[in-house]
Amino acid sequence: MPVLATKDLTYYYFSDRNIFEGLDLEFERGKVYVILGASGSGKTTQLSLLGGLDTPKGGEILFEGKDIAEMGLEQYRHNCVSFVFQNYNLIEYMTPKENVQLVDAHATTDTLHQVGLTDDEINRNVLKLSGGQQQRVAIARALASSAPVILADEPTGNLDEDTAHDVTELLVERARSLNKCVIIVSHSNEVAAEGDVILRFSHGKIEVSS
Repeated sequence: MPVLATKDLTYYYFSDRNIFEGLDLEFERGKVYVILGASGSGKTTQLSLLGGLDTPKGGEILFEGKDIAEMGLEQYRHNCVSFVFQNYNLIEYMTPKENVQLVDAHATTDTLHQVGLTDDEINRNVLKLSGGQQQRVAIARALASSAPVILADEPTGNLDEDTAHDVTELLVERARSLNKCVIIVSHSNEVAAEGDVILRFSHGKIEVSS
């Protein structure tokens, strides 16, 4: 059974223009999925729906076979998925370590070191970090979560090339070693090259390749 699936999923902003319609997708543990497509093609909308941050106009999103709406979206978001947001969504009065410990109270600084932060940066208020550093904290927070699904919206967008490569490898490693499902929205061909399955969104159609 897939860990996450969409069944006959439909979404639109205006009733005369569907972003997608009747969409059936399956996402498995241990794999990395990369969603590609032009701006406005529905990539981030799809991620928001999979994360329970928005609700479909039709169809269902299933976690281990159960409709997430029936589970309760708040419970689903808390227990089943972790997020890397494009705008970070960090708690601004906390340090990076404190932000990571929100998802794992026993988390050490190891994950923050893995994404390239120094001891000094780890103990600063996050508002005193650059955008790229805040992005690393957001990634570390998702990596530290015990949730089986990681949803990442342009996780390497604010990172230099070397750090972007390292972060992508970390996400892939989590999928393999911890049997997680990692779903990434990206414009990067380098990120796409690391994916097991590529989903290309275009004009309401989705092409799936591996």
